[in-house]
Amino acid sequence: MHLTIASMKANGYINEDILENARHASHVILQTKLGQALDDAGIGYDTLDSLYEAAEDFDALTEAACEKLLRDDTLFIVLGDICRNRLAASAVKRIKQDGGQVSVIPDGSPALCAAFAAGVADGTHGVTMFSASSFTQIWDTDIVVVIDEIDSRFKASELKISLSRVYDDEHTVFLIDTRSNKGKIIPLCLLDAEPSYGYYTSVVVPSCSLEQKRRYTFADLVSVMERLRSRTGCPWDKEQTHESLKRYLVEESYEVLEAIDDNDMDALYDELGDVLLQVVFHARIAQQQGEFDICDVTTAICAKMISRHTHIFGSAVANSPDDVVENWEQIKKGEKGQQSQTEVLQGVPKSMPALMRSGKVQHKAAHVGFDFSEAAQAFEKLLEEIGEVRQSKDNDALAEECGDLLFSAVNVVRLLGIEPETVLQRATDKFIARFSIVERLANEQDIDMRSCGIDKLDELWNTAKLQIDGK
Repeated sequence: MHLTIASMKANGYINEDILENARHASHVILQTKLGQALDDAGIGYDTLDSLYEAAEDFDALTEAACEKLLRDDTLFIVLGDICRNRLAASAVKRIKQDGGQVSVIPDGSPALCAAFAAGVADGTHGVTMFSASSFTQIWDTDIVVVIDEIDSRFKASELKISLSRVYDDEHTVFLIDTRSNKGKIIPLCLLDAEPSYGYYTSVVVPSCSLEQKRRYTFADLVSVMERLRSRTGCPWDKEQTHESLKRYLVEESYEVLEAIDDNDMDALYDELGDVLLQVVFHARIAQQQGEFDICDVTTAICAKMISRHTHIFGSAVANSPDDVVENWEQIKKGEKGQQSQTEVLQGVPKSMPALMRSGKVQHKAAHVGFDFSEAAQAFEKLLEEIGEVRQSKDNDALAEECGDLLFSAVNVVRLLGIEPETVLQRATDKFIARFSIVERLANEQDIDMRSCGIDKLDELWNTAKLQIDGK
């Protein structure tokens, strides 16, 4: 069984090469009756127009069309681009399954037409075309990629390396000599293994699914989330809300901080991905509720970065990081319509961790000069607060003074140029490490930590300090 596929223009024009094939074909079938070219040439033909009228859906149309097309020595003339014609692609697939052959009368890229005839390009995906010398890295694998003029093994190797960043080494590609129109299907890893190459060498890279990709883009992440939240998606993902996801955003953010503290770059990119997932997750929920989508998110942050970097995207001048911060705060204040610095302080979210929020409030108050000039002054205030805690007589006053004490401690640390949240985390980690030694020593010496008394515990503590710190 052999099927030849050709193309006619939207105005019904059919070139002489196709007409010549039509004169010798056993069967000529038009996708639709358009123009008088075959009538004028005295060539008999049939059309699929009646099938279009009778078919309930595309699947039914395909089945009926294939019954007409799957006869030996048939010329099928489609409307428009052959390689984007789903009906032609379905016919090719059926013939290949039955062991038949397909040829295409090229109208456009010879390599793409040959790949279509071989069943490699299925007509349902977009196409991007390059020459080997103009090829740039491509990340969208939902399209068919055609690369022509691979004129050396070196270029073939470069292409293989670039494509292997995205496609699996075993991903099948169609390599063709456009002089003879002969091609073969090979794994990507063998792209540079041919005995010779020339201007006539082309490769067609078929699309691949998300599951088959080697590397993924931001657009892929959006697609994954769309699938997870779809009607047939994941039961857990589908039931999540903005409220139910709140804790995950906080947890993932802290895991990013831990990766940075550990200087673990593998963990860092992994944890940043978890944070990015939360952004895409919230955007998808909002999109399904008709509120906003991921493009609104990216638009908002890009617009914000452009508007607040007027020294880059405008005419403002900023010669130091302090100038940048000052410009940023003024622009932000204007954007939010804040008339006073009090409104700026009130704008710091109460949902932030208390330690972090207190430092941020102090930092913003310092922008208008409300700050100690040096850390030594803050030390005096801290000592004052300690005294007030000691003198407090009732629980309400004690709680208030304890809050003042912590706020003053944060002020001291901030003025020393140290991030309070970070150093407190480290102090907590250090306490846990020392405590573990104390507990081990107590077990080794058969000491009951609950009843041995503070002096003995202090002795064990000092031993633990010595083991960890050497002092």
